Amino acid sequence: MSPAPGRNLRRQPPTTHDKKPVDIQMPSLGAWLQRVREDRHLTREEAAELTHISKDYIAKIDRGYIPGRDMIHRLIAGYGMNAMQARHTLELWQPPATLPSVGELRDRVNTPSRIKTLDQLDRTGVICVYTDPLWNVLSANESFRRALPGVDQANSNVAQWFFGTHKNARPAMNVTLQWEQEALFHVAMLRGAFGRYRTNPRVKAFFDYLKRDRDFRRIWSSSIRVDYARHPNELAHLRDLDTGDPYSISIDIAEISDTRDIRVCYAYRQNVTDPL
Repeated sequence: MSPAPGRNLRRQPPTTHDKKPVDIQMPSLGAWLQRVREDRHLTREEAAELTHISKDYIAKIDRGYIPGRDMIHRLIAGYGMNAMQARHTLELWQPPATLPSVGELRDRVNTPSRIKTLDQLDRTGVICVYTDPLWNVLSANESFRRALPGVDQANSNVAQWFFGTHKNARPAMNVTLQWEQEALFHVAMLRGAFGRYRTNPRVKAFFDYLKRDRDFRRIWSSSIRVDYARHPNELAHLRDLDTGDPYSISIDIAEISDTRDIRVCYAYRQNVTDPL
């Protein structure tokens, strides 16, 4: 059975009691820890028992106090965070990182050896793209652009291509057969990036842009998933717009060895796989 477009299971965006859309904020340590605790359905008293931290001190952390490393590790363990949530927590505890400009990162990536490798991968049908943590395309081969048609018109940004904030401005809807599944992944990846670079004006402006999209707000508000890479068995299911045929891809994402500000993504096309 082939994956079918439209199988998105999208819900209405969350609203306040007066029906206004819920506002969302850039990540902060206190708000994140409170949200994880509430996702676990823990009161502060119950959290205190699990972490061996007083409920008053937990309340203080929730309100923005930055505790010591030992306390952070107690909270990570007590709240049962997975490795990606733990990394996000530690990055929120640490000072925010500096994110170089897109132009500077493009200069780093577009070396003769990498350009040659992109061409070689193109000839074997391997999709390859270098991005910054905000999904700005730094360098890519033609196989990538064929797989994501319209990404260049979306300011060469995969997240903007995916979460169009204007009606009928989502090229991803024409290509992605399981839009909701992929939206969860993209928000989870962006959560880590927004946390790490949370004070950067460009990062804050991009967050403000994306939160205009009601589905981005909904998923951000309803999930505490954090990703820094693709889960090994999590295939993406796409449609080839030239032929109309569905297909699946496996995706490897890694930070390049000399910096955490650039990611390289390899995608390997295969016959369509039933996602159910």
